[in-house]
Amino acid sequence: MVVLTLFFFSMSIKPVLTSLEDFENYLSGSKGKEAVEGLFFYIEIIEKEFERVEKAFPLTLTDEAKQRFIDLEEIKIDLKRYILESGLMLDFEGEDWLEGKEMLEGIRPLGKVSPIKASKLLSMIMKKDVSDFGYYEQNLKKGTILIFLKSIYGREIKES
Repeated sequence: MVVLTLFFFSMSIKPVLTSLEDFENYLSGSKGKEAVEGLFFYIEIIEKEFERVEKAFPLTLTDEAKQRFIDLEEIKIDLKRYILESGLMLDFEGEDWLEGKEMLEGIRPLGKVSPIKASKLLSMIMKKDVSDFGYYEQNLKKGTILIFLKSIYGREIKES
């Protein structure tokens, strides 16, 4: 936890963590609704970029190949800051959550995830990025973060 604090301190970002018990109340409150609405801007940009790559390369590309062409440089830092400051990250110990780890590693399918589970998984990504720099960007380009943002926002995921 100290490493997490030092990393965020060095970026001058103070993460706002919501307790697991208070998360549903937070989402239904004015600050939570505002935080969720703010996700729309990022969801739209990410979706448009994924569609751009799909149209530019009509051939079937592997997921790894697609990631090379996805350009989210303009928003990746702003989105990271937004996630850290929005209160959408949960204050919980994810190290022991086997299901979450397996979902992020691709062992278990993501499927439909509830807003709470999406926030837990998003929190795990942000925390892991501290020790495994680039983990956030990798999940952003893979579309994993988009799935979680859409779940929190309450939008259906387009099937590819």
